[in-house]
Formats: sequence, C-alpha cells, structure tokens
Amino acid sequence: MDILGPFPLAKGQLKFLLVAIDYFTKRIEACPLAKITTKNVQRFTWRNIIYRFGISHTLSTTQEPPYRLTYGADAMIPVEVGETSHRRQVFNSKQNTQELAADLDLVDELRDEAQIHEEACKLRASRRYNTRVRPRSFRVGDLVWRLLGEARKDTSDGKLAPTWGGPFRVTEDLENGAYRLEELSGKPIPRTWNATHLKFCSHLCSHLCEHLCSHLEKIHGVS
Repeated sequence: MDILGPFPLAKGQLKFLLVAIDYFTKRIEACPLAKITTKNVQRFTWRNIIYRFGISHTLSTTQEPPYRLTYGADAMIPVEVGETSHRRQVFNSKQNTQELAADLDLVDELRDEAQIHEEACKLRASRRYNTRVRPRSFRVGDLVWRLLGEARKDTSDGKLAPTWGGPFRVTEDLENGAYRLEELSGKPIPRTWNATHLKFCSHLCSHLCEHLCSHLEKIHGVS
C-alpha cells in the first residue's frame, strides 16, 4: 500500500491517491482522497480490500497456515483464551495428546504436500504468463521506445517519471534479439539493446516523428 501525491487539486479538493497493489496477481485498488488520515486509510482498507476479498486464513499457494507448517498444529489466538470457542468447549486432554502426536508424525508429509501445491501454483502462473508473451522483433528503420532504467529516470518527477524514453530508430539487427539504435537526429546510441527493453512506437507516433524529423532537416538545410 502506498500514498501518491499531492497532485493538482481535482473536484472535491481531491489531491492524494491511496493505492494498494497485489504484486502476485498485479491487481490494483486505488482511491482518491482529499486528506490522508487514519480514518480514511482504514475505510479504504475495509471497503476496497477486506469487504471485497475477505481475510485469507491459509496461504493460497500452500493451502496451509504458516503456523501449522512450522509447528505441526493449529495456532490458538489470544481471544480464544478469554472467549470460549467451540474447540475449547469440546477439548479433551487425552484425545488432544493423541491427535497432536499424530499431527507431528504427519508434519513432514504436510510440508511436502504444501510444497507440491506451491510448485503447482507457480507452474500455473508461469503458463498463464507465457501464453500472453509474444516474441518481439524489429526491422531496420522501425521507431521504438526504450525502457529507462532507474539511473536514466528524471528524479524530479518522482514516481510519475516516464518509464520509456525515445523514440529511437533501429539501425541494425544483430540477431538473437539485439539491436543498435540511433536518435531521430541520427546520433548513434551507445551499445546494443535487447528486444525485451524495447517496444514499438505507435503508427501515429511514428508518423508524427517522421514528419518532425523531415521538418528539422529542412530547417537545418535552410540555415
């Protein structure tokens, strides 16, 4: 969860953005706010996260609570000591000792099963990701955007700094996904760049860039 802003004032004096990100599923929940207060953050958490998705009692990747995987038994929360729960009402010391011994005997199998669930979840996630991955290739003359690393970003823009720079023109295809680039003015870009760090410039953007380049060439030619 993070707080972005302040931004220019919007309707209702809104100038902050409260954002929660699930980095596993890439799901984003966001809410504009006029003020950042404890009450507003709590309301956002309950309405946008807990009421909609609930509170997970087990890890979805392992199907078991972390406490059980570590100690071989379910945890008892402090509130169950003061407020009698069902399992305390039906508690039997002798039966509990027998079941605890059985749980400890099976804890290795439980951990192995949890690991299988986790690996299966990773495999499903990788398959789902790979089905959406399309190999990219560029031709000489194509206009592309280049991914900006942290060192190349303009720190004055903070988190709103653009992540892509350019556009640049592809000047040479070195195969194996490597390319040489140049600026639209013709200045070569040092070193080669992999296709994973490049993306196509849209047709409209390409047309505008080409028009701008030709216009600049005419100006320099006249001068």
